[in-house]
Amino acid sequence: MTAPNGFRPAPALVALVVVAMLAAAPAADVPAWVRARLERLDRARPLEYVALAEDLVDRAPAESDPDAARTLARHLAALAGALDVEGLGRSAALFLAEHAPGDAERARMLAVAGALDPAPDRAATRAETAGAAKALLRAFGHYRRGEASRAKEWIARDGAAALLDANPAVLRGGASRFRADCDAMRTAGPPPMSAAQLDALHALVAAAAAGAPRTWSEAVMLHGGAPLAELDVSDPRTLFGVDPARCQWRDGEWRVPAGAR
Repeated sequence: MTAPNGFRPAPALVALVVVAMLAAAPAADVPAWVRARLERLDRARPLEYVALAEDLVDRAPAESDPDAARTLARHLAALAGALDVEGLGRSAALFLAEHAPGDAERARMLAVAGALDPAPDRAATRAETAGAAKALLRAFGHYRRGEASRAKEWIARDGAAALLDANPAVLRGGASRFRADCDAMRTAGPPPMSAAQLDALHALVAAAAAGAPRTWSEAVMLHGGAPLAELDVSDPRTLFGVDPARCQWRDGEWRVPAGAR
């Protein structure tokens, strides 16, 4: 199943997904009260992972290593979301967005929460907008590299042209200007885009991915015109950046429960 906003994994974007993933299993040195609760966790009761995550965040300032406590809390919330995507996925994503260590991960988890929003009317609207924004970003990636035919191909997909027409800050003249620039590339090369235009483009795409306006992600800033990392709600491991099979805490590490497939 693909996320309601139309995102699905693509091999070329693996690097972006990996950058956005949460940290791996936390260190073995945890407080006694935490260790006792960790060892009682059971994948059949994923809500208990969230409860411990919330307690860790609340008590982190009083712990000897507050950052480690918060990292463990995020890992627990991610496990809860991965273990029960339908029931706890959206709540886990919102928790992870609230306690994310940076804008890129915050933006990604807001997008996950939006993808898991159960309201069909909002999901349908987001799917249309996010699909158009994704196509528009791909179109501009080719546009900026002077790949005219590919740029024109993507501007014609999924409502990208209409979205560009509705946002003149990205390119005054909209889709008609975009196509004219593509036609002129053979002799004139790709036209330059100002920082303001790029900001407008990335903000538009980031807002569509998250379902609401927000700061555009560090991934976009680092990779220029490349597409944003994509989301697939049928793949909990990639969605939350953890391995849900390794959900039992024993001897200071996450393990696959005995007898689990």
